Amino acid sequence: MKSSLWQKIVRSPSRLSFRQAGFTLIELVAALAIGTVLTAVAIPVFSRAMANMKINSAVSDFSGAIASSRYRAIKDNQVYTFVLTVPPNTYVLTNSGTGAAGTPIPMPSSVSINGGTSATYTYTLCPNGMVYGAGGCNANANLPPALSFVYQGRQINVAISEVGNVKTTIIH
Repeated sequence: MKSSLWQKIVRSPSRLSFRQAGFTLIELVAALAIGTVLTAVAIPVFSRAMANMKINSAVSDFSGAIASSRYRAIKDNQVYTFVLTVPPNTYVLTNSGTGAAGTPIPMPSSVSINGGTSATYTYTLCPNGMVYGAGGCNANANLPPALSFVYQGRQINVAISEVGNVKTTIIH
């Protein structure tokens, strides 16, 4: 009688035996292999997406800074100079009439601008909304300098028209 009760408890459908609980070694190895393959595929995609976001962010920061500086020149009815210094990748906005210069504002330093060689790029922002290179607000002034942003093999060229339109061209 004692053994019969014990057999009923062990064979009860509500209790699982040790062999029925959990996963087999083959199932665990298969799940691990699938996870490894998915991770190997996802890493390059994620890395490329991060590179795209960094360079797009740098171009957007620059375009926004030029546009807001141009609007400030129009609003204040003053000539401003926007000076971008590379390689620290900082820009300073200066009121040409008063000589008051703002504090240097950093841009992403990981993105190379025009090859990363030491240079200064000057944009003159006129009260009539025109944008020129260095040299003032006259019809004979220089054209605004074009820039090239590069990060991890991706390149975006940025050109600013005399009327302040920012045009970006994705090279690769």
